[in-house]
Order: sequence, then structure tokens, then C-alpha cells
Amino acid sequence: MADEPRRALVIGAHPDDNEFGAGGTIARLIAEGWDVTYIIGTNGNKGSHDPAISPYALAAQREAEQLAAAEVIGGARVIFLRYNDGELEATPALRLEMALYLRMLRPHLVFTHDPWKQYMFHPDHRAIGFAVIDGMVSARDHLFLPGLGQVGIAVWRPEALYLWGAEQPDHIEDISATLERKIAALCEHHTQLDRATGWEQRVRQRASDLGREHGLGAAEAFRRMPV
Repeated sequence: MADEPRRALVIGAHPDDNEFGAGGTIARLIAEGWDVTYIIGTNGNKGSHDPAISPYALAAQREAEQLAAAEVIGGARVIFLRYNDGELEATPALRLEMALYLRMLRPHLVFTHDPWKQYMFHPDHRAIGFAVIDGMVSARDHLFLPGLGQVGIAVWRPEALYLWGAEQPDHIEDISATLERKIAALCEHHTQLDRATGWEQRVRQRASDLGREHGLGAAEAFRRMPV
């Protein structure tokens, strides 16, 4: 329908990945009236150097932080898959899960990790990236998952996939007006950043350097893949 809102789906492995990877772009889309949904693959229950915190308390805290960050970014909806941190695998089951979300949420744009990035250290980043890409094929082509059509879940082909942290970026988004919102959203991830030093300066510097290369105040870079 002509008045149907534009939709974006942002899929990260951990709480805070979406803001680091595409926070400025997502904040701008929301400001422009887009409907944005986050999917967070893991509960982040191993992402701490604090020996006093339990994985159960950490998972609960990181989920609350992600909800707060999504609100700051502009009101993104958040879906938590709650897999254990460090245990994601790009299995057929996870691929199916991604395909189901793609078909049901019907995003026009999708954002996720670049799983081909050279020397990508964290296995969850690789796993979620590959699962999203593989799931997109299953979501768009009618001979995959044919039974879903019988229950009203039709195929869906997004317009494009954007990979953050890309090994070979070829697309720039202007975040000059939303860099501060990205920083503010990241500040909600207290378990990750309260004890960190220099992260804000690095984020600002990276956005500024990218922007300068393209005549902008600040920017985020992606690999854009037509679907």
C-alpha cells in the first residue's frame, strides 16, 4: 500500500552490535519515519571481564541495556533470540529462523555483520552473518520452505542487504545528524563500556574520517548487496 511504512531489519550477534555497526544509519531511518526491528542473536552472557557477575545476571542486564539503547536510537522494536554467547552456529535451523523472520517482518532493507571479514575474531559474528545471508535465499525463493505458503507466510525479497564491518565497503551512509544519537545509545551498554577507555573517541574518529573521505561530517560504511 502507498502509505505502508518502509521497514528495516537489523540483526546483530550481541547486545550493542547493532549500535556499533549501524547506529547512526538506523537513527536516521527512524527519524525519517522508517519502522525498525532489531534481532539480537545471543544473550551476551559471556561478555564481561567482571569475575563477580554471573552469566544469568549478565544476560538480564545486557537485555535491559539493549532495550534502553533501542529506545534512545529512536524506538526500535527488539526481538531477543537468547542463544548462549559464543555458541551460535550457522546451522540449517538458524537459517530457517532467519528466513521466517524475513518473511514475516518483510523488511525493505536488512543490516548485519559481514561474515567474510578477514580475521573476524568472534564466532558469533560470523555465524549470524552467514545465517542471515543463507536465510535470505530461503526467504526470497518460493521453492524453499514451500509449506509456509500454505499457512499464509509468503516469500519476501528485501531490496538490499547492508553488511557492516565490511572487508570491502562500497556504500556510505551520512550520519552527520545522528552521530550523537548513536553515541548516546552506545552509552546505555554499561556492562560493555563503563570500564572501557577511549571507545567514544574511536567511534567519533572513525565516523569523522569516513565522512571526510566523502565530503560529509560523519559516515558509516557498508557492503551493499542487492537481493
